[in-house]
Amino acid sequence: MRSAAQSTAQCSTDCLFTYQVVVTLSTVTFIGVCFVPMNRFFKLLRVMLLTLCVVLTAVACSGDDTGAATPDRPAAAVALEQARSAMADIPQFKFELTHPTGKTTLQGGLGLRKASGTVIAPDKMSLDAEADLGRVFVRIQAVVIDGQTWMTNPLTGNWSSIPPQDSPFSFLDPVGLVANVLDQTSEPSYADSGFSNAGQLVINGKLPAKALAPLVGTVIGDAVLDATLVIDANTFLLQSARLSGKLQLDDDETFVRLISFSGFDAELSIEPPV
Repeated sequence: MRSAAQSTAQCSTDCLFTYQVVVTLSTVTFIGVCFVPMNRFFKLLRVMLLTLCVVLTAVACSGDDTGAATPDRPAAAVALEQARSAMADIPQFKFELTHPTGKTTLQGGLGLRKASGTVIAPDKMSLDAEADLGRVFVRIQAVVIDGQTWMTNPLTGNWSSIPPQDSPFSFLDPVGLVANVLDQTSEPSYADSGFSNAGQLVINGKLPAKALAPLVGTVIGDAVLDATLVIDANTFLLQSARLSGKLQLDDDETFVRLISFSGFDAELSIEPPV
């Protein structure tokens, strides 16, 4: 049997690491901890670290789910479903495409900066576009009725009937665009201003480039863009979609396209221009 002095000395050796750790926290704690053997100390340390990890994980998982329902709003995914249903019942609306940064490249070397128009389902659309043709600014108007297309000459402004496939906007399908945006937006979550005083639901998500072919035509197939959708909190009609990222070959990641929708209850009409 070892003497008390020997045991104390051995404890001093075995508990040296314990002393160094605990004394930095509290010199008083040292008095009660010094005689804990090192092997037991490390077992206790492992248990405490494991417990801390479990607690931190639980706290993180129990945090606010920004896509979850609250008394003021449905879950973000549910809001998208309701918006799909609401927009499907709209026979007509106005739209506007702007580019806070960048532009949309069209066939014929046109660089589209802004476009606005009217859609009346199933087969009427009017369009007023502003674009660059090289270094020249041009304005182009187009009307589509029952498969027939009229367009103004970018240089003279004169109207003429053209084959639909000759129009630089032949791909444009605002109705299909709305359906794709609401159907294919993934990972929906509410933005910080998810429910504003203006009665809007602001939802962030991811959108594959192919979903935007009805807006720009040819897209980069595997690209994924950041999307911010603004939905009316009462009617669930889509008010706007902000699309950020590389969508076309000539784009870069800073490009932003903003599409706005309005005129859902307006009396709209589209007539042949000539």
